[in-house]
Amino acid sequence: MSNRQQRRMQEKSLRKPPGDSQPPLVTHANALSAFQAAVQYHRTNRFREAEALYRQLLALDGKHVGALSGLGMIEFQAGRYDAALDMVRRAIALGASEPGYFMNLGAVCVKLGRPDEAEAAFREAIARDPRYGDPYYDLGNLYLSQGKAGAAVAVFEACMAARGRDYHALAYQAHALAEAGRADEAGRLLDFDTYVKTCSFEPPDGFDDMPAFNKVLGRYIKTHPTLQGNVMSTENGRHTGELIKPPLGPMEGMVARIDEAVRWYKSQLPDDPTHPAVRWAPERWRLTGWGVVMHDKGHERPHIHPNGWLSGVFYLQLPAVIGDPARRPEGWLEFGRPTAQLNVSAGFDIRQYQPAYGQMFLFPSFYYHGTVPFRSEERRVCIAFDVEPLA
Repeated sequence: MSNRQQRRMQEKSLRKPPGDSQPPLVTHANALSAFQAAVQYHRTNRFREAEALYRQLLALDGKHVGALSGLGMIEFQAGRYDAALDMVRRAIALGASEPGYFMNLGAVCVKLGRPDEAEAAFREAIARDPRYGDPYYDLGNLYLSQGKAGAAVAVFEACMAARGRDYHALAYQAHALAEAGRADEAGRLLDFDTYVKTCSFEPPDGFDDMPAFNKVLGRYIKTHPTLQGNVMSTENGRHTGELIKPPLGPMEGMVARIDEAVRWYKSQLPDDPTHPAVRWAPERWRLTGWGVVMHDKGHERPHIHPNGWLSGVFYLQLPAVIGDPARRPEGWLEFGRPTAQLNVSAGFDIRQYQPAYGQMFLFPSFYYHGTVPFRSEERRVCIAFDVEPLA
């Protein structure tokens, strides 16, 4: 076998999806493929394999910036923050200049209780690419953790000034305003009475009534080949992949009804161009959708959909406990409770809505939402979707 054939075989083995084999020996000939494989292991949470490759790469070249940074973040994820700090600093000293390296440095400094260094690192990341959103989010959250809510609001405003439409920054800003004592401004953004709407849902063509449609589409979701357990924000439940793509199958009629509902929602918006839900309403959009099947103790953790302008949910199967007055609000849809990762403690305006058949909920995608856990052996099945602006 020639040297070229040996190199090809080595590189092919390194490109295999994680799980196919243990990481092979790294050489100068396959270093690039080794690094790509290490990154893939890292992204899929196979830290042991990623670490082995990073360390082999560094044994070959102690100045391998990518391996230093990757190994530093593995140390970070393992709680070895001093080692992480050393490696991330070494990577930067060797010329790592992209904002992500400074994001990593800031994250490590936060864990080490060095807020001034973390602030400087996040600001450096912003300076290197003002249109990169993540360092704004982390810097603002750092300020919130220090009780500097006003400074956090300013950071989120600066993010939107630099990036334009940014629903992640907007969600953070709304809760930072409440934390800063600016309840009226926060309440105006999180105006659930005005911007959370329900619309009736007629059965698509080909179905005599909603029970018939729910039965067909519910079976489609519960047997979908992409169902996976406990992904995204779903706890004690399963989540499909993308449903709004060919072949649509029984989703075809659903997509038409969703488009109708979106146009209806736009027609109901108030004449207030200063509100982001109105100001950023798109003329054109694409739909993305997925199914969720929950079982006993199932719920959605508070989250937002940062790629969407509008989000919605439609229910196909509901456990009886949802309609039991003695058990309310188990299984209900909830708004206003931010993610636990956001450092805010101001009182939240929590709203809970009872799901119902034949009813679609529509709401701005930057509104934190989740569901209340429920106890039942019956399934809770729904279709959720986002309206993503195209212009």
